[in-house]
Amino acid sequence: MLHLRLCLSERAPLLVALLLSVGAAPAAEPEPAPSSQQTRESFCVVGYLPEYRLDAFELSSSALTDLIFFSLEPGPNGDINSQSLTPDALKKLQAVKQRNKLRLLATVGGWGRSKGFAPMATDARTRKQFIENLVRFCLQNEFDGIDFDWEHPENQKEEQAYADLIVETHQAFRPRGLLVTVALAAWQRVEPRALAAADRIHLMAYDHDGPKHSTPQRARADVEQLMKRGARREKICLGLPFYGRDMANRGQTMTYAQILARYKPQPAADEAGGIYFNGPETIRQKTRYARDEGLAGVMIWELGQDAPGDDSLLRAIRQVPPK
Repeated sequence: MLHLRLCLSERAPLLVALLLSVGAAPAAEPEPAPSSQQTRESFCVVGYLPEYRLDAFELSSSALTDLIFFSLEPGPNGDINSQSLTPDALKKLQAVKQRNKLRLLATVGGWGRSKGFAPMATDARTRKQFIENLVRFCLQNEFDGIDFDWEHPENQKEEQAYADLIVETHQAFRPRGLLVTVALAAWQRVEPRALAAADRIHLMAYDHDGPKHSTPQRARADVEQLMKRGARREKICLGLPFYGRDMANRGQTMTYAQILARYKPQPAADEAGGIYFNGPETIRQKTRYARDEGLAGVMIWELGQDAPGDDSLLRAIRQVPPK
């Protein structure tokens, strides 16, 4: 079914209607969701890109396997707020996808954009409508999947509804060759059935309390904690911050490009001017750990924060060879 997404043009409405019609089913064995082996190698390098970074963003690196556009918003009635995906934005994303042979996904939710999840997901009817809209969105816009980021379910009912949403989306997406991924912090409670249904789990291993927000030691502890809750290691992408945080004033952050321009830290440094970050040496250390432990890969928040040229953290990831 993957060829349908790549060939949608003036026939897209008819194809989408056929795929969504009641009782529609694949004529043959359902095609498995795309695996990371469909790209250059099985180790995923996943980068988020918010819509407010898109105009200035240029990707010329072959390190990335997945680009995630951030973000769409869930509507309380099962609709999708996709105003951030303008025609120009979609055109640029598709050009980046084709030029770099990437998978292209879209986040639904995120901090400040998750209010619609609870009323939508806790109602079976609106949840079904929402999933149908997600399928239609992916097929019409040639996206390879959806990344969920509900920040955050507030009670057991909402946690159960989130699991229902992930499982049912997986069931609707898999026959169409679409991915379902989930962005999670290690402390979040997610039902094991949801972890099993997700194709990948993007572990937000940063913004911790304490003197440093994202150390290698804390990253390893996050991975271990997530696996204890039922996540398989081969589904986990370890989150890497491309920004720094002032731990004395947690609301103050700087991109790695800004840190480099202002403080010119050494490659092994993870602190400058009271800002804690991950420099190239730490990024390579974490990437090596993810490879050695057999994780799915690494995840970046976010690409627009990187420094250019030889100072790029994405370049540091690329410098870590396979085992």
